[in-house]
Amino acid sequence: MIIKPVNTNVITGFLGVGKTSLIKQLLKHKPANEVWAVLVNEFGEIGIDAGLINRSPTDGVVIKEVAGGCLCCAAGIPIQVAINQIIQRAKPDRLLIEPTGIGHPQQIINTLSEPHYQQVIHLQACLCLVDARKIVDNRYRQHEIYIQQLLIADVIVASKSELYQSSDIKALTAYFYELKINPNIVTAADHFSSPQLIDTLLKSLHKPHKKTIKPIKQIKPQHALLNSGLSAKSNLWFNQVEEIALPALNEGEVVCKINQGEGCFSVGWLISPSVIFDFDLLMAWIDTFKRPEILRLKAVMITGEGILGVNMVDAQLNLSELDDANDSRLEIIATTSLDAQALQLGLLACCG
Repeated sequence: MIIKPVNTNVITGFLGVGKTSLIKQLLKHKPANEVWAVLVNEFGEIGIDAGLINRSPTDGVVIKEVAGGCLCCAAGIPIQVAINQIIQRAKPDRLLIEPTGIGHPQQIINTLSEPHYQQVIHLQACLCLVDARKIVDNRYRQHEIYIQQLLIADVIVASKSELYQSSDIKALTAYFYELKINPNIVTAADHFSSPQLIDTLLKSLHKPHKKTIKPIKQIKPQHALLNSGLSAKSNLWFNQVEEIALPALNEGEVVCKINQGEGCFSVGWLISPSVIFDFDLLMAWIDTFKRPEILRLKAVMITGEGILGVNMVDAQLNLSELDDANDSRLEIIATTSLDAQALQLGLLACCG
């Protein structure tokens, strides 16, 4: 039985802006006497972000992952099911919801604000991560989802600020003026590693979410990064409200999954833990994806040198060492169609 509503925050932002990295840092600094739950939604079919977060219930953290599309679709049913399941399982003091970078966060906010959740969810500040360097690019600034993420935010986290020019924050502020919003802006550098920054963001989680949400102005992108319409497949992403069940793997087995929607294409692989990758060959293969059409590459890979976490955005590669993995997983998201068969041959050529 829920004694009090669960403090809940939505952490949104476009693909690759650093949402998962921020959540990892917040979890490291959560109050020791609290249980936190994280609900992660991914565009791809494989589900990798939970592995990159690399936490366990023994840390006072419970992670639930829903892969394969936008959590807010199908009239809010998937998010209701996922929230109910994670609250029943974890009985958390705080719930962090990370929608996919090309999802519709306002619909999630609307679902969380419905009357039947008033005794279950205490909706607090919505954080939106943004890379200020993207603001000058009309493919972003005119994209409906990008705008929606900013309009619902109580706090804007300008991530990757160590890479900014002096004009980038000015451009960001001017863009907010154009959108007629005046959010609190926090700049974040070096993968959110500053204790002072994390303390500021932890305090911001307790702020109330604004009660009124401005109507979203539909802006038809003239230079679209992503198409505005959903594909036929993406409309069916969440006809089934349970998480997509990935098959149990036989020794040496490789399973490939593909997806598309909102003008994006993904291909991902789930690989048996008996398959060990050569670190150098794998890194050379990953390096070939430093191309403009590749929005994101992320992976948890079992290599001869240990468990490797991979996160590549805008041709910038970040690696981490993970404690454990039940299998290897790799996902590529691009703005152009991907040849899954050819890519799989290249990937498996990296085995040790």
